[in-house]
Amino acid sequence: KLWINKSVCVGLTLIVLMASPFTAKAADQSLGFALSGIVEQVLVKPGQNVMPGEALVVLDTVRVKARLTAIAAEVKVSKGIADLAARRFDYAQEQFDAVSLSKVELDTARINLDEALARLAKAQVRQTIMKWRLDHSTLKAAQKGRIKQINAWPGMIVNLRSSNPVIVVLSRP
Repeated sequence: KLWINKSVCVGLTLIVLMASPFTAKAADQSLGFALSGIVEQVLVKPGQNVMPGEALVVLDTVRVKARLTAIAAEVKVSKGIADLAARRFDYAQEQFDAVSLSKVELDTARINLDEALARLAKAQVRQTIMKWRLDHSTLKAAQKGRIKQINAWPGMIVNLRSSNPVIVVLSRP
């Protein structure tokens, strides 16, 4: 079992081919994270049998949880502001219909409502993204199998910008 490291130059692009020190079979499944982070826990060992959905490796989630808490508060405040802007617009519409309010004031109320709804939507999108990051901070088995190899340890930095590392190799039964 040797490490093979070959470089091939194609035009101006350098392609590096690297084989790992184990032999992967077609029945093996390579698993990695969908986001960068720091490994907090490795929950399995080589040779261990796992079931679909079982947690294998966990990234540190302190920052994600803190941001999710802050964004949840922002969503709550944005909902309150949007509700108030909607009530003010409804009132402005009634006053406009009763000829007690100018078109400019009605338009201003509409713009305020639209801005409040846009802020709420933006906060909700950030909340959805943070929930996705929290959920994907745990690498889970996609199917039943046996852990063949683990390429992670607590404190390891997973950086998807520099590479997309295989964290766990799972052999199918």
